[in-house]
Amino acid sequence: MRWQYKFLIPSLVILLSIVAFPTFFLFYISLHQWVLFKRGMPFTGIENFYLILTSSDFLQSLKVSLIYTLSSTVLTFVLGLGLALILNEELKGRNVIRTIIALPLVIPPVVAGFAWKFVLNREVGIIGAYLLPKIGFMKSLLADPSLALGSVIVADIWSKTSLMFLILLAGLQAVSPDLYEAARIDGASSPQIFSYITLPLIKPAIIIALIIRFIDAFNVFDTIFVMTSGGPGTATQTFPLLGWKIGFLYFNLGQAAALAIVMLFMTIGVSILLIRRIM
Repeated sequence: MRWQYKFLIPSLVILLSIVAFPTFFLFYISLHQWVLFKRGMPFTGIENFYLILTSSDFLQSLKVSLIYTLSSTVLTFVLGLGLALILNEELKGRNVIRTIIALPLVIPPVVAGFAWKFVLNREVGIIGAYLLPKIGFMKSLLADPSLALGSVIVADIWSKTSLMFLILLAGLQAVSPDLYEAARIDGASSPQIFSYITLPLIKPAIIIALIIRFIDAFNVFDTIFVMTSGGPGTATQTFPLLGWKIGFLYFNLGQAAALAIVMLFMTIGVSILLIRRIM
């Protein structure tokens, strides 16, 4: 062994202890019937996966997770890219504006969730109790099954657009201004410059931003839990909320582990597809 690799040993030990072991243990649990307060942990094979994948709760959570993840990822990307393009130009006070846009990123998701829950509250919230009634909208956003999911998506977009903005802005600033100048000299229009210079050159940054945002949105728990706890009913019950309910309300850790593995493979599959777009 080369002496340089010896310096990796402490990091590998820590990585194996906090990542590899819990992952293997998760697979182990998923193949057993482990219900808290019951004796024994019999081996059941893929029964937990079958029960999860065929349950009505899984199908409902799949629908909610897809709507939530796709909506949040696409909208934060579009808003983040638009803001990055605008603030990449020489504008007066752009550094101050960049700082303001980045501020939601430093707010913990739990705090953001509580803030939005209060703002949208039908009794005391500035939006739910004052602004919306002014225009004749009297429904409670978080208590209506048809509106609750959209409300938590808005909260997530507000909280996470700044992340997309910072990643895409970094990608834009890595593009040489000489390329834009040469294109303008050759008579290229702004849409042509964006299509043939900007987009191809920031493609790696776009893919990285989409992967990070997808994983974050797909696994979000704290914001939704604080705002709605998955309700009303199952209107905002994503996979993480379903896993919490199975594991900590029904105490069925085997099925909760099976759901976590299904989520793991879904995340890996989408990430691989996005990474291949870079190649």
